[in-house]
Amino acid sequence: MKDGLKIIDCDLHVIENGDLFEKYLDPKFHAHMPEYLGWGPTNFPHWNAGGQMIPPWARDEAVVGPQKALDAPSEGIYAPIREKKYDAASTVAAMDVEGIDEAVMFRTFASMFLSIDSLSGEVATAYCAAFNDWLADYCAAHTSRLRSAAIVALHDPELAAQEARRAVEDKGHVAVVLLPMPVGGRYVHAVECDVLWREITRLGVPLIFHGTSGGASEDYAANRFRGHPNFRTLNHASAFPFELMAAMGAMLVGGVCDRFPDMRIGFLEGNCGWLPWWLDRLDGQWQKYGGGEAIQLSALPSEIFLRQCFIATDSDEALVAQVVDRFGDDNIVMSIDYPHADGGYPNGTKEFLALPGVGLESKKKIMWGNCRRLYGFA
Repeated sequence: MKDGLKIIDCDLHVIENGDLFEKYLDPKFHAHMPEYLGWGPTNFPHWNAGGQMIPPWARDEAVVGPQKALDAPSEGIYAPIREKKYDAASTVAAMDVEGIDEAVMFRTFASMFLSIDSLSGEVATAYCAAFNDWLADYCAAHTSRLRSAAIVALHDPELAAQEARRAVEDKGHVAVVLLPMPVGGRYVHAVECDVLWREITRLGVPLIFHGTSGGASEDYAANRFRGHPNFRTLNHASAFPFELMAAMGAMLVGGVCDRFPDMRIGFLEGNCGWLPWWLDRLDGQWQKYGGGEAIQLSALPSEIFLRQCFIATDSDEALVAQVVDRFGDDNIVMSIDYPHADGGYPNGTKEFLALPGVGLESKKKIMWGNCRRLYGFA
């Protein structure tokens, strides 16, 4: 609690380690086990997954300098947490510092493996299952504070639906998380993905799109900057919003939301200030071209978004005021993005409460009620 206000963070993170695959990967897939390489020069753990480095830039000299510049101001804060291997107890302690009552816990690196186009559906799903079991155990001692969000992969939508069911019904996960970019040429509005959306809707948990700065997919927006000047800044600035915008467009204009109107969908960690322009753009283009499209929509894309979608704001995002002005305060959630050095910790909730242009009642909804509606918490 902060200043008497209850807070739930929609999207805190774990930092995975060598235990992830060494202890949790199904033995049937040990031949595909990523090799854990320890802590790399970019100040992150990294792996070799069959010749693909994860993160792809883990040893890239073009990333080392910018990452050190980012990490330096908060090194004194995160060094003791890193010594504790970012365990659950240190996460709960950080939540206490911020006044966060509850948090939904997300992957950091595990989904990067799922961006490898060439994975078979069986291997991709085995990676998901390993992480989902690892994360369930991570949260197990603090279930009143930490809720786990499962990952699935679109390499095989049928297997993804099975893993979503197992993760939610057997392991207690409260959301199903997908990378927003296409993998192996499959887009999120492909008809074969309906089996997954049908299962998520039945399970009553939300579908969450959450990007990464470590995508290996050939169809990953930020990879066009690889090998060019100032890659790290351009990669991190573009990857998260670009991919969310494209996924949102596919889900809205591609007809997925209309086919599954009871499915709640979150678009997290890509800012929200672009939302008014993007929905206005989608509406305008639909009004021009939509009459001739093969799949018709029941309403304008913006109306469909407001019916069943949510978007996250960072704790320091001043443009959230414009989103509230344009669309109201019912569809926005908030995260401080702990324990990433570009996040708000240890002053994230304080800076969010100090943002101008958004009233206290709206901030209360964004910090608590909206997030509980997204995740379906009683």
